[in-house]
Amino acid sequence: MHQSDNKDAKEEQGSVLKQVSELSKQANYLMRQGQLDKALTFFQQAYEFDPVNPYVLVGLGDVYRKKKQLETSIEYYRRILDIDPNNTFALKGIGHSFNGLGRYPESIEVWEQYVEFNEFDFFVLTSLGDTFKKTHKYEKSEEYYLRALEINNGDKYIFLGLGDLYYKMGRDQDAIFYCDKLLEIDENFVNILTMVGNLHKKNKNFVRAREYYERALKLDPDNSFALYGLGDCWRGEKEYEKAERVWTRLVAKEPRNNNVLTRLGDIYRHLGDDEKARQCYHRVLSRSTSKYARMGLSRLYRKAGQYDRAIQNYEKILQYEGKEDERVLGEIEATRVEKAADPAPE
Repeated sequence: MHQSDNKDAKEEQGSVLKQVSELSKQANYLMRQGQLDKALTFFQQAYEFDPVNPYVLVGLGDVYRKKKQLETSIEYYRRILDIDPNNTFALKGIGHSFNGLGRYPESIEVWEQYVEFNEFDFFVLTSLGDTFKKTHKYEKSEEYYLRALEINNGDKYIFLGLGDLYYKMGRDQDAIFYCDKLLEIDENFVNILTMVGNLHKKNKNFVRAREYYERALKLDPDNSFALYGLGDCWRGEKEYEKAERVWTRLVAKEPRNNNVLTRLGDIYRHLGDDEKARQCYHRVLSRSTSKYARMGLSRLYRKAGQYDRAIQNYEKILQYEGKEDERVLGEIEATRVEKAADPAPE
């Protein structure tokens, strides 16, 4: 080949590389702006010039991933990894694609390979914590969240991950601590506010629990979990009228919520409004075999001196729940004792 031919070939190659670079830059800019279809067009043009260019292949993987075409994105990431198994951009991207498809072991494998080269990427470390949590490998999840926390101790998603993890592990105080750290940064997590409320309620700290439920209701006045929790706190404090007001709001929103209707029936029974209590229990029993609604109804029968009817109801529970239900058997025995002691039985 003549010297002039070599020069022409180099110039042509340089021109191609320049075009690919310009097209990739424009595509990346459009992708950051959310103009995914236009970005894809530019990446495809660059690909026609240079189908093995790693930047173009990563760009195509990224844009298809953002377009939720995850299988296609994986194809492009794999093309890079076949050439360069340690390409960090491809490892990071393909991990997200695997994760989006629920292929968690594969996402873990590539992300663990990725963090060998980028040990300070707290985003991926947090994603590993999230993914191990989804697969119920809580110790590994904690390990990666804490590694991420060492790098960035002010990231709300690390606090979110740890709070949720410790909630699932039953480590209540740790869960409360990290959820509070999250809420210091961003108080608009209604689900976290209700979760912390539930933890305080679980530990009988009703006053603190109410604070979180009320904060949640300021953000979302109809939030079912906050309304239920708030009513349950008032019930726990024996403030039955306040519980009734809250749960009445919830029933108006969710008239087929059998759990709340049963609880509301119990509240009316405590308040001495037996007719409203009966109506609540009957509404539940008209569409379910609820053990607790039938037990509440049986207590009304016992209060009215209708012991045999109460026993019949308890025996119906045993048909559904099993004949060894010790609580129900105990209630039957107590009813028989009450009947024997009543000077004017039914």
